Amino acid sequence: MWEDIRIPLYIFITMNIFGFLIVLGFRHYLRFKQRLLELEVIKMDDFRSHMEREYLDLNKKFAASEHRWREVNHLVVSGQEDDRYIHSKLRHVIQSSPFLSSHGVDVKNITGSSHLVFMLTPFHSDYYADYTVVVDAASALGLEVQRGDEKASGGDIFNQVLKSIVSARIVVANITGRNPNVFYELGIAHALNKQVILVCQQGSDVPFDLQSKRIVFFDTAEGLRAGITKALGQALAFEN
Repeated sequence: MWEDIRIPLYIFITMNIFGFLIVLGFRHYLRFKQRLLELEVIKMDDFRSHMEREYLDLNKKFAASEHRWREVNHLVVSGQEDDRYIHSKLRHVIQSSPFLSSHGVDVKNITGSSHLVFMLTPFHSDYYADYTVVVDAASALGLEVQRGDEKASGGDIFNQVLKSIVSARIVVANITGRNPNVFYELGIAHALNKQVILVCQQGSDVPFDLQSKRIVFFDTAEGLRAGITKALGQALAFEN
């Protein structure tokens, strides 16, 4: 009887072992393919990170000075030169909007100031020196500079910022460090068609959608003083 079942049993065991080896080999193959895919993803991530670093380094080099940036982006600049003057006569005519109303800003009760320069800047102490330079330069031109935290108290700071943007003759924004609050308030100033002057420390990364705007680059306090004085003077001369 054993002789009768031995051969079928051997065949059954052999087929099971062979099937097990096939399944095991297929699993190893799938793991190998998965590992290759993971390595490819890692390589692509590394390549993307490398390209992003290269892009940022190039951006820093191109933004190292206003002259170098203009050399690279001369076509964009030439196309934007007249954009600042298109709506000049409407700069002080602020229309009411649901956004302003929802934050308690009634434009009918806000009187524009021909001497007010409102500065959008991070409230961190690292940026205070830049703020004082702008204050001194503007004062020499008969202008008063304010920033959002000077008159606000408690929870009304954003309301005060909106009112100051609406009433200001000129808005200066320090975009060094890409502070999110500054960019949010800058977007509001642009939407309200305010005359805006951007200042930025040399070597800082400038967002693409702002690179076509006129930017005062600086690396020292004296550089900022000279640049902002010239920009403010041009703004006053244009509106007068």
